[in-house]
Amino acid sequence: MRLCQYPCQNRIRCFTLEAIQIPIVYNRYGDHDPNGLLYVLEQESQRIQKEALQRFQQTPPQPYEEVQPLVLRVNLGDIVKVRFRNRVNRRLSIHIQGLSYEVTGSDGASAGFNPDSTTDSETEYTWYADTEGVFLFHDMADPRSGEEATNIHGLFGAVIVEPPGAKWFHPETGEEIESGLMADVYPPGKPAFREYTVFFHDELEILDKDGKPPLDHRTGLPSSTTAISYRSEPMRNRMPLVHDPADSGEDISMSSWVYGDPAPPVLRAYVGDPAKIRLVHGGIKETHVFHLHNHQWRLEAENPVSTIIDSITISPQECYTLDILYGAGSRNRVIGDVIFHCHLYPHFHEGMWTLWRIYDRLEDGNGKLPDGTPVPALCPLKDREKPAEKEKLHPGYPNFICGESGKPF
Repeated sequence: MRLCQYPCQNRIRCFTLEAIQIPIVYNRYGDHDPNGLLYVLEQESQRIQKEALQRFQQTPPQPYEEVQPLVLRVNLGDIVKVRFRNRVNRRLSIHIQGLSYEVTGSDGASAGFNPDSTTDSETEYTWYADTEGVFLFHDMADPRSGEEATNIHGLFGAVIVEPPGAKWFHPETGEEIESGLMADVYPPGKPAFREYTVFFHDELEILDKDGKPPLDHRTGLPSSTTAISYRSEPMRNRMPLVHDPADSGEDISMSSWVYGDPAPPVLRAYVGDPAKIRLVHGGIKETHVFHLHNHQWRLEAENPVSTIIDSITISPQECYTLDILYGAGSRNRVIGDVIFHCHLYPHFHEGMWTLWRIYDRLEDGNGKLPDGTPVPALCPLKDREKPAEKEKLHPGYPNFICGESGKPF
């Protein structure tokens, strides 16, 4: 929806962002980029750096939850002012794709005869939120795609432009938030929805827990790594537990019962919850095919006769909004774990996959997975019927499944 269809609000929304350099740990096995780069809100910078470095020093290095691509939310019609502080010893910038801005001061690039809007210290950008949707931002001080550049190490994020008057809240606490991959969004006069931001990115410069390039356990050759939102679950880390060939197929290798949950963020909802996936390609080279099992969306969300699809090809710097038909669980109201991944199998194999977990019973923060992992609370959407609480005969997914954690079925 475009701004011309709404009264112009012209509210000024201000953010102060920093660029920092820290190791980014991609999974619990210790795969990491020692030269990770990311944008953070200024007020969160010190905490993120401290906690991330503490976890990096563990054996093996462990990821820190708040190390994630930065996602800002604004309302349609807002004027967005970004104060950018560069804390890295090289020139950097922020370039926004798809929103309007004054090219002479807010392009975040040094191009042609335009003034240089990159910085080695501090600068300010002004963007105009004139179109709803999701929009990538990234560094353009160094537009190269190689390992010496910045994008490959994670220097990207996104702005989501929500409807006028919409508010957004933390899915676990119910508190209003300024940033985050996930949010519960409440647009006035329309149903609330779960919002998930999913970043595909590739060509990662990854070392294993021993500081060496990872190897494929089948071939002994170097193993590439692809990721979702600074996390990756490559199959080289999920070795078959037994020699039976039947226990090395996808139904086992992707199983949280056997190996635990994958490293990329697991999306969560109650069955029937309206949901939108904001899909962003933050990578620098490869085209990917986002495929979500058991769910569909329209190629053009506002067009009731548009083609219904369950996969979409996405290239570097592209963004899409997937407005899921019939909500979480689709028309058949499935509960459980629904996988999504890049449908190009090498990328899937290299770590670009995770789950959408759909609950049938209320998660109040006191639950545990079968392996003992605590289950965070998930606030019900306020305009929907509250899910039933767990009972002895109805313990909720996945605790009604007769399985033993750590073993194939």
